[in-house]
Amino acid sequence: MEAKEPKKLSKKKLLVAAVAVIFVLLVILRACGKGEDIESKPLATVSVGTPEKGDISVETSLVGTVEPGDVYYVMPKAAGEILNIYVKAGDTVEAGDPICDIDNSKAVDGAKIALDSAKVQLKTANEAKALAKTNLDRMQALLASGDISQQAYESTKNGYDQASAAADGAKLQLESAQLQYDTQVEFSTVTSPVSGIVESTNMSLNAMASQSSQVCVVSSNSANKVIFYVTDRLLSSLNVGDQVQIKKQGSVYKGHLTKLETLPDKASGLYEAEAEFAGSDAVAKGAKVKVFFDSEKAENAMLVDTDSIYYDGGKTYIYTIAYNDEATEQAEGATIAEGNRAATVHKNEVKTGISDNNKTEVLEGINADSIVIKTWTSQLYEGAQVQVLSAED
Repeated sequence: MEAKEPKKLSKKKLLVAAVAVIFVLLVILRACGKGEDIESKPLATVSVGTPEKGDISVETSLVGTVEPGDVYYVMPKAAGEILNIYVKAGDTVEAGDPICDIDNSKAVDGAKIALDSAKVQLKTANEAKALAKTNLDRMQALLASGDISQQAYESTKNGYDQASAAADGAKLQLESAQLQYDTQVEFSTVTSPVSGIVESTNMSLNAMASQSSQVCVVSSNSANKVIFYVTDRLLSSLNVGDQVQIKKQGSVYKGHLTKLETLPDKASGLYEAEAEFAGSDAVAKGAKVKVFFDSEKAENAMLVDTDSIYYDGGKTYIYTIAYNDEATEQAEGATIAEGNRAATVHKNEVKTGISDNNKTEVLEGINADSIVIKTWTSQLYEGAQVQVLSAED
């Protein structure tokens, strides 16, 4: 029996087999290459630090207006025609210097008549009292000799007491009339209530003035002040005496709060604040300035770099590390630069407080011994392996 010859593979099948072998070899080589990359890939490098204790504050800036230290709106105390004007805007005055004369002659004349009448009444009352005293002395002598009864003496004494009371009343009436007269005479001349500068005037000769009409504004010689307005949130963080800074055209002046209104302005709903500052004479009255103050502050707080804070899904996080032991480092088999240490990343949800451009207060989530990652890398996630820069680096 003749032996059968083996079947020959077609060229097409041979080509497919060759391609398959080549593909398998490529996969093996690629896998080997990847394995080498993984083994030699270095860990992400980070720098770390621990939280520090310190003070932190948030500075707020508002616009204020410089005004004279004490401003007096001078108004007449009597109505009448303006007869004389003694000052103009910019004049320097002393307390008690005349501002203008008011024609209140009718009131003065009326007060003079009342004064003269009170003088006459007092004179009459004193004469009646003197007569009653003479009668009382005579009746007392008669009572002692038994020539009159006790009842007659008591009647005379009552008359004297009434005359004496009437004289005392007339004296008080005279004093009141004198005061009224002096007051009306005083009201005829409007005077400066304080030493200072006449800021503005609102009066003219022969014009009528009343007790509600302002004739001038006088600013005292005390230091200028700045007026600004704050919200209710800022009001709760401020106290009289707090330090402020006033800035105008590159110059900085130190000052402090002197007044805080507790009722809001009806128009704006804001609260008026007032501050005095040194060197205020160098700033023109009415000038707009910047007012800086600490609206929030915390002392001896736990602080971290603001760049160490991350946000995810509406929550706040800080990444910390825990150093690996030697066995763990070898097990990872990753490349670590000389002097660096391998560590495991932990993601900590925290609660923060006051923050500025450099530091942020941490209230909850880490402690003073936590080792915080200070640099960013895309490899930051819970359980990630990183290498920590040596202290020298």
